[in-house]
Amino acid sequence: MSAYAILGATGQVGGSILKLLGSSPENNINVLVRSRAKLEKSYPSLSSKLNIRVFEGNVSDVATLAQCLEGTRTVFLTTAVTDNDPGVSIAVDTAHAVISALDSLKAKDTYFKPPRLVVLSSAAMDERFWRNVPALVHKFVYAAHSYIYDDLARAETYLRQYEDWLDMTFVMPGGLTHDVQQGHELSAEYQQTYISFLDLAAGMIEVADGDTKWEGKHVSVVLQGGRQARLELWAPVDMGMGILYYLFPWLYKWLP
Repeated sequence: MSAYAILGATGQVGGSILKLLGSSPENNINVLVRSRAKLEKSYPSLSSKLNIRVFEGNVSDVATLAQCLEGTRTVFLTTAVTDNDPGVSIAVDTAHAVISALDSLKAKDTYFKPPRLVVLSSAAMDERFWRNVPALVHKFVYAAHSYIYDDLARAETYLRQYEDWLDMTFVMPGGLTHDVQQGHELSAEYQQTYISFLDLAAGMIEVADGDTKWEGKHVSVVLQGGRQARLELWAPVDMGMGILYYLFPWLYKWLP
């Protein structure tokens, strides 16, 4: 029986992982959410899934988080925001909370075996994934999401301090879209914009269920056979707003 924990299950990535894993009764899944009611709205079949345990609480509630992580072999860290918020710290806050929870479990069990951490990040964090993209384009994309990426960088730096006893992989997709699942591949060399949330979720599950090939690595997810996902019409608006917040951080409090 598999045992997974998902942090961020009400988001697009975490929710897609839950949808794929939850389709098999063989998968035991723990999820930590602030609101079970919100999760049920996005995952209506939740009440009929006996293999899914829901823990209600904030990620900062270390005691509840530890209960959610206990006995699992993989933890998906998928908490994220989409706005380029100058004050965002959700990734680094989650990283600190997860380490505190695992420390508490390790302290009470001499034979504690920590779970593998599969961490959602972004292809923009690794230059290898952008070597075929003009440097100016990469700089523009990074600036439009700079505060989000800075948060991801701080989270990775913090988590890597514990690589002596934790196995972790940083999954770095390119742009994401609401599209059907087409089939994915894992890549240590290339990113693709766009892929669907479901294809990303399947890639993250492959990392979780695979061998130690990706331990400590950056890995991206691309579509098989050169397939393409549809574009998101909101992307230019999102990029434009991100650039505004990058240039004028004070605008974030004033614009919707």
